[in-house]
Amino acid sequence: IVFWYGVEDWKQISDLVAAKAKSAGVAAETPKPASGVRAYSTMARRPVVPIVPGGARRSYTTSASANMSAGAPLRVGLIGARGYTGRELIRLIDTHPRFELAYVSSRELAGKPVPNYNKSQLNHVNLSAQQVGELARGGRDAVDVWILALPNNVAAPFVAAIDAATAGVSAAQQPVVVDLSADYRFDSSGQWAYGLPELHRPALLASTTGRIANPGCYATGSQMGLAPLLPYMDATRLPSIFGVSGYSGAGTNPSPKNDPAFLRDNFIPYAPVNHIHEREIGYSLTRASKPTFPFNASNPLRVQFTPHVASFFQGISLTLHVPLRMSMTANDMLEVYREFYQSERLVHVTESAPLVRDNAEKHYVAVGGFAVPPTDSAEEGSASLAGRRAVLNVTLDNLLKGAATQAVQNMNIAMGIDEYMGIPVQDAPTMSLK
Repeated sequence: IVFWYGVEDWKQISDLVAAKAKSAGVAAETPKPASGVRAYSTMARRPVVPIVPGGARRSYTTSASANMSAGAPLRVGLIGARGYTGRELIRLIDTHPRFELAYVSSRELAGKPVPNYNKSQLNHVNLSAQQVGELARGGRDAVDVWILALPNNVAAPFVAAIDAATAGVSAAQQPVVVDLSADYRFDSSGQWAYGLPELHRPALLASTTGRIANPGCYATGSQMGLAPLLPYMDATRLPSIFGVSGYSGAGTNPSPKNDPAFLRDNFIPYAPVNHIHEREIGYSLTRASKPTFPFNASNPLRVQFTPHVASFFQGISLTLHVPLRMSMTANDMLEVYREFYQSERLVHVTESAPLVRDNAEKHYVAVGGFAVPPTDSAEEGSASLAGRRAVLNVTLDNLLKGAATQAVQNMNIAMGIDEYMGIPVQDAPTMSLK
């Protein structure tokens, strides 16, 4: 038991504890890479973010003493709290050992208490871009992380206000900005890092701007399904993706796509060509490809993607058909995916096909159900090509790993704390199909 005499402010206590831990000189332990190389292993493993002192991988307590031992609280401003993703972010931040909400902005909910948040009494406010800029002038002394959970084509004024306000702020005091819209996912200026850690972790770790574009939900699952096969794809044919989302993916503004009565015993295709996630999948995987891969900067990847909305609330199911330049067996595929994702704690590779119900309200991506067409050595031409393809299934929760969980993962990385802090990690998911 420790008594603190003469100190009345708990933040002072937190600072003292943090200073003591630093003076102790405890070094972070970096995980060792897995040994052994599998037959289809052509990928260099991506670095795993080390655990920093005081940051337990699976500590979900929100008590003051636990927060102080982990370091001073990191203040978060959430702009756009009305939607489903905003609600999930509030829940995750409420149980996060380091993050706390400073501002929760929503035009429709201004003045109303923030639900599902227990760290303090907090009401919604309605912050304009100008007001956000004024708050941002204080750098991280005011807000450490700004989350923009806004519709597409709305974030730019807020980003411009933050950039202008912090132009004279030192790099160490620059607030992190995580944008959940599609507005900066195609950035080529180098100012924005693409926040899919499992595929772009080195770029996220190397980023000095603190600007992160959170990927789309369909784009997250599709890229996780395609990435391990990038070295084996046939450069003359395009992968095809059939996607189904729960109606939460259609947002909260009323429409047939989020009307449970209309969706009952129903199934709605939409945006059959040029969906923004179709472009995002190809663009981002091309950036992740090596020059020696069939698809690369000189031959950009394009995919065929068809989204649908179904009658369940949350979750995504994807069926991917991937043309190959060589023959593979289902066991070969399983081996490739297990090796590729062996150190990723938010990806589970399964032999059976994952179902939406298996990871709805969970924080991971499930990849499995690997299959290939039967081969016939007598087949030639187009019949032979059709046989050289891989089929697999991917599921994820569109509101969590497809949005809120991924945002927290990116915030953790940007703030230099354990990547998985505050994210419930499930080691062995239950699969409905055996």
